[in-house]
Amino acid sequence: MVLGVYGSGGAGKEIKEIAIELNKWDEVLFIDDIVSGDIFKGVRRMPFPEFREEFNGRNAEVLIAQGEPQDKIALYHKVKDAGFGLANVIHRTAWISPSATIGMGVMLRAGVVINADAVIGDNVTVQEYSCVGHDTIIGDHCQIADGVMMGGHVEIGMGTYIGLSASIRDRIKIGSHSVIGMGSVVVYDIPDHVAAMGNPARITKSWEDESRVFK
Repeated sequence: MVLGVYGSGGAGKEIKEIAIELNKWDEVLFIDDIVSGDIFKGVRRMPFPEFREEFNGRNAEVLIAQGEPQDKIALYHKVKDAGFGLANVIHRTAWISPSATIGMGVMLRAGVVINADAVIGDNVTVQEYSCVGHDTIIGDHCQIADGVMMGGHVEIGMGTYIGLSASIRDRIKIGSHSVIGMGSVVVYDIPDHVAAMGNPARITKSWEDESRVFK
């Protein structure tokens, strides 16, 4: 089985190294639609049309390496529509409770802790040393940055970005397509389609559609 890491930027380079160390795939390569095909960081790199010509859903799977939730969503549907399954890449030092539920296309980085009865949706990244509390639900396509601490029974809607070192009190609900700023302390519920930051986190911006995190 081949692993295609969709994106060769910073996230992709990090994921490639972890995937090779895991030694689960016959080949790890990059998918990148802005290159015509080359060797990058010691592995093959190709655009998605070329990947589709060489591989199919029986001999290859994909992990989406993007930090922008809207890009994650678009590529997720592109990959699924092409008939490819999504791979999970889980660092050897991550700990997952046996009662937790993990979706597909999930990246768990070094030192991540997923506690009892937590649910992680599809196409989610949880970065280094973040802790997901018991009974917490993280929706599809979320990006959880380094050092995020979540209490128990937290709910995070789909396509939401949680910034570096944010802390989320137990039983908080954060909506879909929202952004929690770096270092924020979330002690009140946060609705859909907003940015919130500070201690305590307050809404600083709102939008009507699925706005991008990284402009």
